[in-house]
Amino acid sequence: MMTKSKTVVIWGREDILSSSVELFLTTIKGWNVVSISNEEGFDALILAVETIDPEVVILHQGEHTIPTHLPMQLLQDHPGIKVITINLENNSMEVYSKRKVWVKETADLISVMDS
Repeated sequence: MMTKSKTVVIWGREDILSSSVELFLTTIKGWNVVSISNEEGFDALILAVETIDPEVVILHQGEHTIPTHLPMQLLQDHPGIKVITINLENNSMEVYSKRKVWVKETADLISVMDS
């Protein structure tokens, strides 16, 4: 059975971090990687996401500042994606995803809060 490949869009500076993340992800079977330079601006990122319809978008934080609304805007416009911001200055990642949960009973609220 053939599985559908998944796509990740990486947006950030053209530096060793972007190259390393891209190289790492291309070695994982079933993932296609599209890298976009932050020099192309936010419009290029938005256009790529709309055109490619990736499963994951990775945003590199660093010298350029990612607008705080950008991950939420991507999730609002494309609820099926996961947005990951990477910050090497403090060795952290933030993961954003949107999930719709049907409530059948009050315990569903607790299960969502616990997960």
